[in-house]
Amino acid sequence: MPAREAAHELTVETVARTIDHVVLAPDHTFRDVEQACAEATDYGFASVCLAPYAVGFAARLLRGTGVAICGAVGIPLGYSGMAAKCDEARTSIEAGAGEIEMAINLVAMKSGRYADVQGEIAAVRRLATGLVLKVTLECCYLTDAEKARACKLAIDAGADFVKTSTGFGRAGATVRDVHLLGLVTAGRAEIEAAGGITRFRQVQDMMRAGAARIASPDAVKIIKDFYRWEAE
Repeated sequence: MPAREAAHELTVETVARTIDHVVLAPDHTFRDVEQACAEATDYGFASVCLAPYAVGFAARLLRGTGVAICGAVGIPLGYSGMAAKCDEARTSIEAGAGEIEMAINLVAMKSGRYADVQGEIAAVRRLATGLVLKVTLECCYLTDAEKARACKLAIDAGADFVKTSTGFGRAGATVRDVHLLGLVTAGRAEIEAAGGITRFRQVQDMMRAGAARIASPDAVKIIKDFYRWEAE
């Protein structure tokens, strides 16, 4: 989307369908989940991203709406290990998740134990056969070389999306990281930008850089900002 004219072709519906509505704040409640599910249905968001414990509750609310449920695995730091990640993924899948988002094992990645990183992703991939699998790299803790290596590990293990951030790290998505991941994936996986995205112009910048999805707890705020931008 190289110009403002192209951006004007966007509609509120197409913007909403790129957004995953995230409900993972440490102090959130089932009332927050219920509200997010209602908002996702009203606006037509791509998915609601939830802790495994809340997936079954959301599945009942979202049945028949077309909004996917994404179960979060290993959030936020990813170093719980293969067995724990598989248990979390299994819990979400059995409760009705259509997508799984897992954080890579940062301890393993920073230690150069790449087989462990890839093995965890591959194990969750096997459990999530037929479902969308997103792998979160948490780019703010990685060098560019590590980002590229982690991205390749995720693709080789079967990831459908490579995601920049959990939103819990010291920094979130950057246009530079989205562009870098796009160069590495070369069309073999989609890119999702997450972390600190609260305005439509940020969404626009990430999409221009190559992001296919945007994850944010401020999904409704982004849509309202889109309306303001559209009126300019």
